[in-house]
Amino acid sequence: MAANPKQLVVFAPLALFGACGDAGQGGATGARGTLEGPDVMLDPLTEEVFTVGSVVGDAWDTFGSVSSVAFDREGNLHIFDSQAEHILVVGRDGSLLRTVGGQGEGPGEFSNASSAIVARDGSYTVLGFSQVDLFDPGGTFVRRVQMDAILFSGMALPDGRLVASSFVSMDPSSRAASSPEEEGRPIHLIPLDGTEPEILYTAWILPEDTDDDAFDVDESRTIRMSAGRAFEPGLYYDVLTDGRLALADSIGYRVKLIGLDGSVTGVVERPIAPLAVDEAIMEAERERYREATAQLQNLQSSFQVEREGVEELDFADEVPVIGDVEVDWEDRIWVTRRGADGNRDGGPTDIVTPDGRYIGTLAADGLQTPAAFGPDGLLAYIERDELDVPTVRVIRLVSVELEGVELKG
Repeated sequence: MAANPKQLVVFAPLALFGACGDAGQGGATGARGTLEGPDVMLDPLTEEVFTVGSVVGDAWDTFGSVSSVAFDREGNLHIFDSQAEHILVVGRDGSLLRTVGGQGEGPGEFSNASSAIVARDGSYTVLGFSQVDLFDPGGTFVRRVQMDAILFSGMALPDGRLVASSFVSMDPSSRAASSPEEEGRPIHLIPLDGTEPEILYTAWILPEDTDDDAFDVDESRTIRMSAGRAFEPGLYYDVLTDGRLALADSIGYRVKLIGLDGSVTGVVERPIAPLAVDEAIMEAERERYREATAQLQNLQSSFQVEREGVEELDFADEVPVIGDVEVDWEDRIWVTRRGADGNRDGGPTDIVTPDGRYIGTLAADGLQTPAAFGPDGLLAYIERDELDVPTVRVIRLVSVELEGVELKG
């Protein structure tokens, strides 16, 4: 990377490690600071920017259910409250700029919205039960697209096509056509111009699945879920600015880069072995299953959720290494590893680049992957305070330390 670190660190501190992570090592296999070597721990320095979320019932930031947050390129934060059915746009100083949407059936209003996708220019794609509403960057309603399917999506390509790994047709006779005949997990690209969805990529799935009908939605809007098999390799992906997907679907440490034509354009790997599933890991997973089931039962939604009991839960033989994959504002990939008890977000987080450079690792008890990345090092977290009030906290990543040497401007 031909750049002066003192010029980069204030706005993109982690980019510095692309230049310094292999310093003095020559990129040799097994050298410290490479994908093949041991973890190089990062020590981030952050500063608080603002926190919104009020216990006062008539304040604008009294949230019902914060489903997602996102930044635009100006650094404004967009908070989707699915219970209030609106999006709050918050400026860099934590003040309310405007409100988008609101409960209702008319143009510009939300009805049972499931997700709100925010583009970098601040425009919106809001998914409802069988419709998609589009808004311009100022929050003005543009048009509504009627869909004949239930989409479970939280992201879109730069060209506006939705990316969805869960895609349920409203017409039972056509549901089979929405899934590929070959074994695997399809990722669909869904245009909003009336043309048919297409399968971008079919992710790998562990053979001999225990339940072919693990998920179903009937005409009464009841979602029926089987207990399934714990520690199935997850399907985690996020979108890079060029439209490629950074995707993990394996038991081992393997992140694939999927091009717009569905081809694998690159792979990022580390030699980290999966854990064998033992009784302690199984019991920890059973407890997480019980907690997740209780949360589903308390979920306020237009859908009714029915899930099998924990006694029906099966287990794979190994715990997959990767628990999540997220792409930050500068296209670095944050790879969260599972914890020692199999918890999805209980392990450390590696930060790597799409071209396979290893930046470093954040400790499991340190800085966590945020709910949203923004420009200039902004990070947003959805939390609850000591009174169990929903809040959104924004911090800035100012600088980091590597091996006890501070690297900042």
